[in-house]
Formats: sequence, C-alpha cells, structure tokens
Amino acid sequence: MWDEIWTSAGAGALAGLGVALPLGAVGALLLREGLVNGFRVAAASAAGIATVDTLYCTVATLAGAVVAPTVQRHRGVFLILSGLLIVAIGVRQLRRGLMRQARAVSEVEQVSASAAYVRFVGLTAVNPTTLVYFVALSGALATRGGSWAGPAAFVAAAGVASLAWQLVLAAIGALFGRSVGAGATRTIGVVASVLVIALGIGVLANGLGSLARP
Repeated sequence: MWDEIWTSAGAGALAGLGVALPLGAVGALLLREGLVNGFRVAAASAAGIATVDTLYCTVATLAGAVVAPTVQRHRGVFLILSGLLIVAIGVRQLRRGLMRQARAVSEVEQVSASAAYVRFVGLTAVNPTTLVYFVALSGALATRGGSWAGPAAFVAAAGVASLAWQLVLAAIGALFGRSVGAGATRTIGVVASVLVIALGIGVLANGLGSLARP
C-alpha cells in the first residue's frame, strides 16, 4: 500500500509541475499581480490557480477518460471564453496603469486577496487544457482498480506541487516589484498588461481556430 502511495504521490507531483511550469497567460497575470499588488494578493491568486488544478485533477482521477471527449469537443468554446476574459482583464489593468502613469500615483491598486482568489479561480476554470492534461495522465491510475489511497495521493501531490510553483511566481513578482521604484513599477505594469492582452488574443485565436476545424 505504501509503495502505491509513494509512487502515486511522485506521479502527482510531476503532473502538478507539468501543468504549472509552462508560463501562459494566467502565469503572466500572476507575475503581474505580485509585481503590482504584492505577495499577499499574489499568493491568494496562486491559491486560486492551485484550487482549480486540484479540482480538475480530482475530476480526471475519478472519471478518467470518460470526461476527455466531452471537454475536447467544447475546447474551442472554452478557449474563446478564456481568451475574452484574459483580454478584458488586460484592458482593464492597462487602463488603470495608464491613468496611474498620467497622475504619477505611487500607491498600489486596492485589490483584496479574496477578490484576487475568485478572479484566478475563474480564469483557470475556463481553461480546458488543464482538465484534458490531467485526464491523460490520471486515467490509467483511476482505472487500475486498486485502493483509494493511490488516487488520493496523486491528487494531493498534484495540488501541492501546483501551489508551490504558483507561489514561486507570486514571490518573484513581489520581490521584483519591491526592488524597483514606483515609477518603474507602474511602467512595468503597463507593459505586463499589454503582454497579457497579447496572450489573451492568442488564446482567443486558438479557440476560434479550434471551432473552424472540422
């Protein structure tokens, strides 16, 4: 039993890092959150991402390959929704950043940790790639017919690994934000918002391309 738990935990940790390490639009938003709003708000955002990763890993482990075809059929719709949401957030942040630049405002944005958590839960939830990824990795584990301990260890380790990496990104953003002046932080925030918009447009284009393909 313990061999199964440790093997599953190792596989789960690798799975969690595998889905978390690639720096996409959500990761870029998390870095900006740390840069502009500090570690506390960024850590809440990281927890939001890891929450959805853990939830999707749970669904994938319980349902296995049954879920994958349904998610894949609607992948384009999810990507479009995700792209639109990311672009909207980027535009909103860009507008605020430009206004702050014009007024040379030095204080940080008033964003609560709870609001940041909810926002990043929504952003991560509309990304179907995460669910399909976990289905591909955990389907065999879920159908192996062993005890519940292996799948539970897989899910827990994946969630912890995802949270750990997201917290690293949050800390990097927060540390970099503290190491530069207020003016440089505002400028970097504007640039980061433009990059987020560009990433969101890329996700949107990917979704439209998925719908166009037969």
